[in-house]
Amino acid sequence: MAALLITGLGFAIHFAIADTTPTTASTDGHAPDRTSTSVSVRDAIADAPMMTTTAADATSGTPALTPPPTLVEPASTSIGALGVASGFPHTPNGAAAQLGEILVATLQPMDLAWAQEIRQSWFQKSNQGQVWPVMLLIQGFLKQAGMPLGLEADALMTVTPVAAQIKGVDGPDWVVACVLLDVTYTSTSTARLAYGHCERMAWEGGADGRWLIAPGSHPPPAPSTWPGTDLAAKAGWRTWVQEG
Repeated sequence: MAALLITGLGFAIHFAIADTTPTTASTDGHAPDRTSTSVSVRDAIADAPMMTTTAADATSGTPALTPPPTLVEPASTSIGALGVASGFPHTPNGAAAQLGEILVATLQPMDLAWAQEIRQSWFQKSNQGQVWPVMLLIQGFLKQAGMPLGLEADALMTVTPVAAQIKGVDGPDWVVACVLLDVTYTSTSTARLAYGHCERMAWEGGADGRWLIAPGSHPPPAPSTWPGTDLAAKAGWRTWVQEG
């Protein structure tokens, strides 16, 4: 296994770099002007910058003395395409729950062909031509780990949602949801990190519909902060509490 992945910090550095992708967000640390005719409300929500963190913040931190706020996430009521848990309600929290399931299903196998299948099944059709940063992350991880054909037989990736936040909404059918994941890679050694990721989510299909990843410029990287820390709370993360 490549030396990059031996420590949790090296693991976090890879995730932090790989998830960075150009967006239409301003580069001066301020949100785009929402009154501008060139920027829609949805772009302004999605492109607004979030707290900047370091790779070290993803692997450790000072435990919060006060319990962080929580976000109650609804339970799945059905199994969707490719076996991904689905059936989440037509609410912002439902969008976050669906995004969490999509990310878990994509990242645990660390397989590009599988990630492409997820993309085809869980993206709105108008979004199929865009580059998905998660696929670039997987590609870079496999390259750095020296596993171009996928995870080795003795390697295990475990991905669990631990926090979430709703960055913004525009009507009942559109949400920018963010999920903080606990990612643990185990092979000859173990590396663990927190990984934050945001997506535009859109409801499709009416009353019996589902949340899908929507088109548009990809949101800036979400703050990857160790869960349960003061910094995680400051970054807006709410502890993931499963309904029921």
